Amino acid sequence: MELLKADNVSMIFGGLTAVKEFNLTLNQGEIVALIGPNGAGKTTAFNMITGVYRPSIGEIIYEGQKITGLRPDQITAMGIARTFQNIRLFKDLSVFDNVLIANHLHIKSNFLEATFRLPRYRKEEKEMREKSLHLLEKVGLADLKNEKASSLPYGKQRRLEIARALATNPKILLLDEPAAGMNPKETEDLTHFIKQIRDEFDLTIFMIEHHMQVVMGISDRIYVFDHGVTIAEGTPYEIQNDQKVIDAYLGVAEEDA
Repeated sequence: MELLKADNVSMIFGGLTAVKEFNLTLNQGEIVALIGPNGAGKTTAFNMITGVYRPSIGEIIYEGQKITGLRPDQITAMGIARTFQNIRLFKDLSVFDNVLIANHLHIKSNFLEATFRLPRYRKEEKEMREKSLHLLEKVGLADLKNEKASSLPYGKQRRLEIARALATNPKILLLDEPAAGMNPKETEDLTHFIKQIRDEFDLTIFMIEHHMQVVMGISDRIYVFDHGVTIAEGTPYEIQNDQKVIDAYLGVAEEDA
């Protein structure tokens, strides 16, 4: 089932076309990767989908509804969550509180109910705390719930950021270079973790990633960007054997990509 579609989307900054005529389809349950050299326009594509940028041309359609021009918080509330290349946690708050805060996106109690801790708010607060602990258990961080987010090793900070995204009840999860800065063991663990959360939370995952071990290991389909243009789309096997992709990207050593 098709969940999200980008229809001939372009993003133009002044006279610079960062993304040109991008067409994307995300189907329920897929893991789809977007790869390409640095500066190819990958994060710009993410920013258009999540409402950070409004496309100059084209439409973003989610579950049959146009979401082009909606605010990021509105898009998140509809079921599209993301992480960032540079981890964005509340570093001075606990691991538990980082996830708890994300739960507030769907709170129904109003300001007065929260201020005076009326019954509906107390009920929602109890449910949010239970859900936060459940998510931390699922991502293997429950034993660290009282630790400061900044004290976690890098790989666990990534997991915490993903747990916080999961707290918003997404159907689609966008991961912006989730393996960036990880050592080989952390990268291997992350690969299994992404598959695990896809299955356990019934997610569709769209990710930007430079680590070909991750991309080729878990992707159902791959889109390849070069200078804001899609030069290829297909299965990992098709992408690995596409000469345009080899010339533009895969022929470059991974540390230089």
